[in-house]
Amino acid sequence: MNRFCSSGIGLAARLWLIVALVALTIPAFALHPLITDDTGTQGKGMFEVEFNYAYENDKYAETVRDPKEIVESYWEGQSTFGRVSVKDDTNVAGIGITYGIIDPLDISIGIPYQHSHSREKHLFYTGPFAGFAFRESETVTGLSDVNIEFKWKFFEYKALTLAIKPGAIIPTGDEDKGLGAGKFGAYGYFITTLDFNPVVMHLNLGYIRNQNRANEREDIWHASLAFEIWAVKDYLRFVANAGFERNRDKRSNIQDVFLLAGVIVSPTPDCDLDLGFKYSVQGKGWESPGPDYSVLAGATVRFGFAGAGDKGGDDKEKTEKKGGK
Repeated sequence: MNRFCSSGIGLAARLWLIVALVALTIPAFALHPLITDDTGTQGKGMFEVEFNYAYENDKYAETVRDPKEIVESYWEGQSTFGRVSVKDDTNVAGIGITYGIIDPLDISIGIPYQHSHSREKHLFYTGPFAGFAFRESETVTGLSDVNIEFKWKFFEYKALTLAIKPGAIIPTGDEDKGLGAGKFGAYGYFITTLDFNPVVMHLNLGYIRNQNRANEREDIWHASLAFEIWAVKDYLRFVANAGFERNRDKRSNIQDVFLLAGVIVSPTPDCDLDLGFKYSVQGKGWESPGPDYSVLAGATVRFGFAGAGDKGGDDKEKTEKKGGK
């Protein structure tokens, strides 16, 4: 994650950014554990309910060497020169509900609940506290911002399908605790899927209007690519994902780059169980905006009520084969 220790911004601000990045870790509507979505829809009258969980871990340490900050703290009778260590742990549980309005059009809602704990240790090298270490911690728990979105599959030709996915971010989280943006936001994605069974490829290009009260960047760009590889037809597949997203912190031009690998088991055509591992790419001497790593897990079920139709007609085969996504 981006660090605020040396800039003098406290744990509350860092926790706010942790919450903001949770939306990137747990995509309520992609084929979990993937971040990248596919073009598949549920079919008219069909439901999908997804339960997901993520654990995020992030560690960072640096020696405060900023001359300006050291001089300013000296004149204030203090000293910031020392070693700062930070550890963030975040647990997020979410539920996503999707309904097929018509065969090629879905509506979805995602509701995340989060628990974040941040710890900071500052070992002073100079000044009146030389040799002493001070510790600070902060915890936030609660409902985060809710997402509502539509997905429309508007083109299909042989192995190629195209879709668009507009969505809205509803400021339901407590912004004073850092659990929400405090403003309505919006986003849109263009989605491409190529199905060359047993290999399926998904490409997402997106824009997020990140309106917020935390002085973050508001114009966020996203690009990601994912693969599904069926190891056992209709039962077991391996997934891989890589992506790029613009850093939300205005003070950093280091972008968020991630890699993800996982497995999905489908004991029945209407049930998926998944597990994934996400890693933020970090170059030498710099920190990724995202957490160091995340462990993802989820369970998805699909169903319809009497009169819902034959699983959406043309989408029946994809629902059974790909998990309805």
